[in-house]
Amino acid sequence: MTAAGTTADAADAVAAEPGPPPLARNREYNLLWTANVVSQLGAQGTLIAYPLLVLGLGGSAFEASLAEFAIAGSRALAALPAGALADRVSRKALMLVSELGRAVALGLLALLVALGHAPLAVILVVAVVEGVCTSLFGTADQALLPGVVPASQLADAVTRNTARYYLATIVGPGIGGFLYGVQRLLPFLTQAVTSALAFVTLLFLRAPAPRPAADGADAGRGDAADGPGEGPQESTLQAMAAGLRWLRGNRPVRATVLLGTAFNLVFSGLLITVVVMAQQDGRSGAEIGAIGALIGAGGVLGALSAGVLRRSLTPFTALMVLTWASAALVPLLAVVPTGWPAGLVLGAAAFLAPTATALVAGHQMMVTPDAMRGRLAGLIGVSMGAAAALGPLLSGLLLETVHGVPTVLSCAAAFLLIALGVAATPAVRAFPALPDDRGHPPGS
Repeated sequence: MTAAGTTADAADAVAAEPGPPPLARNREYNLLWTANVVSQLGAQGTLIAYPLLVLGLGGSAFEASLAEFAIAGSRALAALPAGALADRVSRKALMLVSELGRAVALGLLALLVALGHAPLAVILVVAVVEGVCTSLFGTADQALLPGVVPASQLADAVTRNTARYYLATIVGPGIGGFLYGVQRLLPFLTQAVTSALAFVTLLFLRAPAPRPAADGADAGRGDAADGPGEGPQESTLQAMAAGLRWLRGNRPVRATVLLGTAFNLVFSGLLITVVVMAQQDGRSGAEIGAIGALIGAGGVLGALSAGVLRRSLTPFTALMVLTWASAALVPLLAVVPTGWPAGLVLGAAAFLAPTATALVAGHQMMVTPDAMRGRLAGLIGVSMGAAAALGPLLSGLLLETVHGVPTVLSCAAAFLLIALGVAATPAVRAFPALPDDRGHPPGS
């Protein structure tokens, strides 16, 4: 046999080698996805039900806002230790504990509401429990994803997870509001039931075994694909510090986390700006609600299109398109009518987000050692949580001083600076593309 013949045979053998099964037939991924979407739908319903409950029980607007702050604040504060914990214990067990804790806490609150005795202190404690459990679940879920999905399908999996989030934001609040209108306890009882269903679903998940680590130092440097629970045990503080050192030493991941945080800070502030402007213009509650629905719809449509778009865009190009398009779209909010037209503008910006998220987050997961994935998810959770809290606060201060249109234009200027930052950052320009499975049958 000639050398040319041997080479051709080898190439034919590689080409004939079957690829991984489609995500639709990936049992572990589908169990993980299903448990998360069921839980998220319930959580989005209670998000609107907490302030409604406080107001319905005679509380003030400030007391109602405390419930929202309790969830967001506890979730952000818990993210970093939750990430360290997800790298030290069984991630499946962590998800089971978080869903069980959420089911018990929300079930107790539903019982107290039914008995007519749900003091504000109890509502706030339950909100904190829900925020902490959400943080534990989310970090473990993100850390576990690369273990159940091949690298070639990671971007598609992230895209589907993004669609899951936007779908929950569209459907969940509407369900929560409707259930609260029927009976006050129903949103909380529903969340307890959905968390219990997620718990049962996760029982059937076959989580991948952790990969052994050579030593604790390897995990800190990011040189080995370490697994949780192996090697010398470190304290939670040491684990958190190791995660920070790893992120500081990985320029592409660090740069994209910082840019993503800045983008979310501005976008979250812009959302509250648009809502306040609509209220000041006397728009109805239905029109204001349509803003959130249109943003969610844009995200879902973007997630459905991301499978095609990400194959024609590099991560750098996707980030450039997202940031420059946002900088161009946002000034329209200064001239279009408030209400649903503003929702269309924000929905157009949201349409572009899933493609960039899939390309960037997929690479972040792939290059992060297994023993660091929980910590990276925790760090991202802290930064995004801080952005979600600070964005509305900064926009609120601007609205109080310079009012609506200047605040919108300030947000547009901030997006322009972020876009310039993307263009000027070498680590982002060189951000590598993920491998994909275009050589394999469709549907994978």
